[in-house]
Amino acid sequence: MRPDLGRRTCVGLMSMLAFGSAPSPAQEPKDPNILIEKRTATLPAWAEESFRRVDAGYDGWRSEVLHDSAKPILKKFVAALGDANLPFPEKGISSELAAFTALRPKTLAPLMDRDGMQVLHADDWGATPKTMDWELLVAPLREALGHADAHPFVKFVDIQMDDDSFRGKALVHWSVSEADGSQIQINAIWMTDWAADDDTAPKLRGIAVLDYEEFRTPKPLFREVTGHLTSSLGFWEREILTGIDDYHQKVDRLIGQAFIGSQGMAVGDVNGDGRDDIYLCAHGGAPNRLLIHTADGTLRDASESSGLDFLESTRSALLIDLDNDGDQDFVASLGANLLVAYNDGQGRFDNFTPLNGKGFEDIYSLSAADPDKDGDLDLYAVRYVANGIMGGVPTPYNNANNGASNFYWRNDGVGKFVDATEEVGLDHNNSKFSLASIWEDFDGDGDLDLYVANDFGDNNLYLNQDGKFRDVATERGAEDRAAVMGLATSDFDLDGDMDLLITNMFSSAGLRIAPQQQFQGENHGEVAHEYVRHARGNTLLANDGKGNFIDVTETAGIAIAGWSWGSKFADLNNDGYADIYSPNGFLTGPVKDDL
Repeated sequence: MRPDLGRRTCVGLMSMLAFGSAPSPAQEPKDPNILIEKRTATLPAWAEESFRRVDAGYDGWRSEVLHDSAKPILKKFVAALGDANLPFPEKGISSELAAFTALRPKTLAPLMDRDGMQVLHADDWGATPKTMDWELLVAPLREALGHADAHPFVKFVDIQMDDDSFRGKALVHWSVSEADGSQIQINAIWMTDWAADDDTAPKLRGIAVLDYEEFRTPKPLFREVTGHLTSSLGFWEREILTGIDDYHQKVDRLIGQAFIGSQGMAVGDVNGDGRDDIYLCAHGGAPNRLLIHTADGTLRDASESSGLDFLESTRSALLIDLDNDGDQDFVASLGANLLVAYNDGQGRFDNFTPLNGKGFEDIYSLSAADPDKDGDLDLYAVRYVANGIMGGVPTPYNNANNGASNFYWRNDGVGKFVDATEEVGLDHNNSKFSLASIWEDFDGDGDLDLYVANDFGDNNLYLNQDGKFRDVATERGAEDRAAVMGLATSDFDLDGDMDLLITNMFSSAGLRIAPQQQFQGENHGEVAHEYVRHARGNTLLANDGKGNFIDVTETAGIAIAGWSWGSKFADLNNDGYADIYSPNGFLTGPVKDDL
């Protein structure tokens, strides 16, 4: 039998909506057959004030009023460029519209050309167009897209205002998937010029193309196989393809239903058949799932037979060999605690060791390594907000130091783990909003160092010095103060040392707002650059071989990858260089393309 793990739960703050019974008219007696009266949702005063601020003009944010008026116009314009069946959008377009540069360069230079895959970059723009003829202006771009239904994408990343005009720097993309499987994507950066006598009705009057790139491939880079893999899993659509919005406030909070999800997964060969299996973590009340990779390429549910079908809220798991017997053991975070389970070699887990953490805050992610070089794997667990997900506000926002502490568990043998966080020095700077960690020998001295990703502030780089750790992130150029979500390492520049890819969230609104004097008022000059940096996006740090880092994000062009969560290095085209895959997005509602 499994030991009682002593479930711990955190009751978060009540919902924004304060529910109260709708008063019945005094003249109408209460119906004795109604046990529970219908209740009406009302907003408290502070929430009503917040909702008023959805209108950017409420607080006098002229740049955002202009943005909200101009973006739909520009998006229709960009959509018409990519689809010959769409008419020229006359509304919102000045009769004096002029392309200051060509919309597509005269010639493009290849940045990559292999196996039919091409990346082309602007080389020669040619002469500035003299014509105002719409068809002549758009013909080169439409010819490049070669399709009547290119998917448009537009984001403004900067707004510069004058009294009766403004300039908006915009990211503009088109993507096309042809019937034969070939794909085209065009990425451009435009400086747009607008007349704005009336902020609610700006007129686009000019475009200067600052950057232009085309990507072409004769077939899709990847093939969707989820349906095949999950064809025998009856729960897949019901449990896995159901969004967090369908669970939120519909499942008992006492069992750990997560407000924003953040449940992870682990991959490893649990039954020794040479094929990697998948462990999916679930929110409280839904079973965690162990899915065995079968010979025919499908997945088989072994959650119950393996003994790993817990119902507790689980944010992270690892499949690793903890006892050096050659099979993959199991670690999962259950709230603030860890559960270690040892594999019998056949994919069954019945030898459990609970590790009780301090406090009640959830462990968000786990990593394992042998930093003390004693021959077994130790565990590092990171936590996020103190007092629960709704209970703590990052203070100060740009470099918060009021998060929940992280744990380092030293492996001293089967079933024996010691909390050695303080002993090895990992308690220093240990109150951040941590989301990820990664072990690597960054300074090339033969032992493993630890990098910790923190939301709302500096990251930690703990150098391993004879088994003791010291945070040197600032002095080594590795603090990367931003909205950090994930980490990956690779020698991307092939110079013999390990570099760092840090996944940060990109915010176009942040880039527009933070540079303005109105932002932060009197404190603008002190912190504006911090917030601009916070909104920039992903970071690439190049290692000098001694554990010092140089930020090469801008030259590498990898910052903007959306609302990113866990970018990874992988050589996707087998050319010897590490490429980057960056998943992104947030809440998705019922409206198509709502993000």
